Amino acid sequence: MGRSAMRCGTAGLLVLSLAGMALAVEPEYGFGGGGPGLGLFMPDLTAIETFVEGAGFPSFDGDPFLIGGGGRGGLIPGLAFGGAGWGAWIESRQGNLKADFGVGLGGFDLGFAVGGDERSVLTLGGVIGGGGAELVLTEHPVAVPVGRTPRGIIVEPTQQIYDSAFAFIAPYVDIQIQLLGWMGLDVRAGYVLTLFELNWQDKGTLDPPSLAPPGPFVQFSIVFGGIGKIESEPLDDAALTP
Repeated sequence: MGRSAMRCGTAGLLVLSLAGMALAVEPEYGFGGGGPGLGLFMPDLTAIETFVEGAGFPSFDGDPFLIGGGGRGGLIPGLAFGGAGWGAWIESRQGNLKADFGVGLGGFDLGFAVGGDERSVLTLGGVIGGGGAELVLTEHPVAVPVGRTPRGIIVEPTQQIYDSAFAFIAPYVDIQIQLLGWMGLDVRAGYVLTLFELNWQDKGTLDPPSLAPPGPFVQFSIVFGGIGKIESEPLDDAALTP
């Protein structure tokens, strides 16, 4: 409970800090756009792998592959608003045994563009939202020679399914570089922090593990959109004459 409260406090502090920064600056540029992205999610899977191995299944090798996307718009310098989401998954196989772990999340993207121009923008911010995760342990039946089983009988694989729902905050650093006037490359690095979670089993004989592990991520995206200078309109002298 104490750790969740601290993380919720961090989320509130982030929002207040960004709002305060936005009130203290005068924007020079505006930007907007969005698109798909690929990357890696690198959580600490130690507890999940211990659970998988304890159930007799092979452990995972490597980090979950990430695919997702998002979009946002804002001012430079100033606040940026939008949405972002992605899913990541990994699997392991050994003989007739297979383990699959996947996580999906999405939420409200709130950031502050600390600097940039018509060619690039650097943003500090965070995504606040919710998601879910699932661990599936599948045991396929061992092949039986023809003639050893009655005809018409199909042996189905047995599965253990464990699920999780969670809320999260993911602070990030983001840089967008315009390659063309209407398209750019975006690189985002951040860290997913779980605020709270609920774990349960759909089909399983064991107590469900924690399936919402925190961890860093990196994402590379193609952004369809642009950055433009905000042109200030000159005051009409006649309008200022009493």
